[in-house]
Amino acid sequence: MLVVDDEGMILRLCETAFRRLGVEVLCASSADDAIGKAATGVDWVLTDIFLGDKDGIWLAEQLRGLYPGLEIVLMTGDRVGTEILRKIKTLKLSLITKPFDLQELEDMARKFGRS
Repeated sequence: MLVVDDEGMILRLCETAFRRLGVEVLCASSADDAIGKAATGVDWVLTDIFLGDKDGIWLAEQLRGLYPGLEIVLMTGDRVGTEILRKIKTLKLSLITKPFDLQELEDMARKFGRS
């Protein structure tokens, strides 16, 4: 799996939690870095909606264009507007809100895979 977030603390938290669950984790701190790392072959992506360089919706659109079957989960600690919700629905993405707990991460790992 691939975790994408421009906040180092969240990135490290997710990486540590997923590794403890036995999930193979790659990390990226930008959308461009994520596209490169996704090319190595991941089952699913957990990305923040609001990245510093580009947003998670843009990243999801790019990744879906390259890897149509890739599962993508967006995460946010902010309120999400109707335009973003429409795009999430159109792209058939999942959404999780921060703060999340270990059980939610474990549920995602079980649902989407461990690599």
